[in-house]
This record gives sequence, structure tokens and C-alpha cells, in this order.
Amino acid sequence: MKVRWTKNSVRLRITPQELEALQRGETIRESFPLGDAWHVAVVPSDKTALQFVEGVLQIALSENDRAALANPENEGVYFQTDTEIPLRYFIEKDFPCANPRAAEAMEPVTETFAPPSGFEARKKRC
Repeated sequence: MKVRWTKNSVRLRITPQELEALQRGETIRESFPLGDAWHVAVVPSDKTALQFVEGVLQIALSENDRAALANPENEGVYFQTDTEIPLRYFIEKDFPCANPRAAEAMEPVTETFAPPSGFEARKKRC
């Protein structure tokens, strides 16, 4: 799982194997092992929510939202908290990069989803 966060959003990109695990009702996790470590998890749940539980940023994902994420036509599922400062959180399928990464980034090769029709043309407009 790839994680990107800003001051009021968090985006997770998952692999096909991670989506399969979610569909089986399993939790998927990612950690950054520095100091106290930073942890994020996607947890199958009855209700979709963003929460912080015992030092782990969790996205609880409902069965309906897991089904929407599994739909081949959907690139991801997108949410926003109903709080004083709204926080956006979303989970997207990890597709092949439209722009090659620098070799110095040493990104490992990971499994990605097949891009949906029109994906490459949309990314070139960004």
C-alpha cells in the first residue's frame, strides 16, 4: 500500500492482492519504521469512517464501499469527514505510473491494476 498525506487528506493506493484481502474481510496495513513508527490500516467494518485507534490511523471500510472499490469501473472510493475541519480520505487502486519514476527513487516494482479505458488520456491532461 502506498500512502500520501497532507494537512487535511490521506490517500492510500492499494494493489490487487490487498483488494482481494479486503474482500475476504482481512485488514491491510502499512508502517514506516522510524522512531515510534507511523501506522495506517484499512479495516473491514459495518460503517466507513476515519479514526485513530491505539496509534494507528484507520480507515474503516463498509461492505458497500469495499464492493464499490472492487468494481472494475471505479478507480477508488472517496470520503470526507463531517468535522469542524473536514478531512478527505480515499483509497485508490494502484495503476501503472503515467510518468516513469527516477531510478534514484529506487521504488520497488509492485503489482498494479490494469488501467480502465481512458485512464492514460485523463492522466496526460493533468
